[in-house]
Amino acid sequence: MDTGIALAQLGEPRQAEPLIAEGLRREHRDQQRGRAFHAFWLASTQLRNGALDQACSTASLALDLATNVDSPRIVGHVREFHTHLAAHAQEAPVIAFEAKMREAFS
Repeated sequence: MDTGIALAQLGEPRQAEPLIAEGLRREHRDQQRGRAFHAFWLASTQLRNGALDQACSTASLALDLATNVDSPRIVGHVREFHTHLAAHAQEAPVIAFEAKMREAFS
């Protein structure tokens, strides 16, 4: 497991974010499943850090990647991320992400 993801799970999102971003950057373009997981973890960490716009943008990347690989686990992570957006349901980035998610999963 990546150190950044472990730090995020331990409740250290500020320390985790740059490490996860680096993990995503280093993931080979052809490894869409790995990139999707990194993007999900990065979006979740960005949300914990209060960066709603950035988190929704990164989650959109995870969603794009999830539609290119057949992984129920990634889809589950994206849906889980969506539940964490409930407190921000009226914000424009959340509304845009939800629309993209409905389109991808319909």
